Amino acid sequence: MNIRSSALVAILVTAVLSFPLRVFGEEKVYAPTDLKDLKEMTGKTVTIEGKVVGQGESKSETVRYLNFSKSYKDTIALVFIVSQGHGDFTKEKLGEFVGKKVRVTGAVSTHNDALQIKIDKLEQIQVQP
Repeated sequence: MNIRSSALVAILVTAVLSFPLRVFGEEKVYAPTDLKDLKEMTGKTVTIEGKVVGQGESKSETVRYLNFSKSYKDTIALVFIVSQGHGDFTKEKLGEFVGKKVRVTGAVSTHNDALQIKIDKLEQIQVQP
């Protein structure tokens, strides 16, 4: 090995070791009930994991949601803007997640003092074993 390739190996090793642990699958996963911690993450992307217990929609039928508890204020909610879902955010498709444990990654926001993650595409939701 010559000096040039030794230097390249040293740079690569340093770069790999300096990556955050999340690159290797060690990211923090929040429970939907971790409201205090999730509120501090407003505006940031997080991963949550929990069992979906119900679904609903706004009176105007323009927004649908999945909830991790009977009261949406007890947990973070998953929110779907129907017009932005390209036909994917139907009641039937969202209903398939009810009763299942899911892992979701998205940005935390608030609406009327309730925490939510706006879902842009169904691929953000992964059913867990």
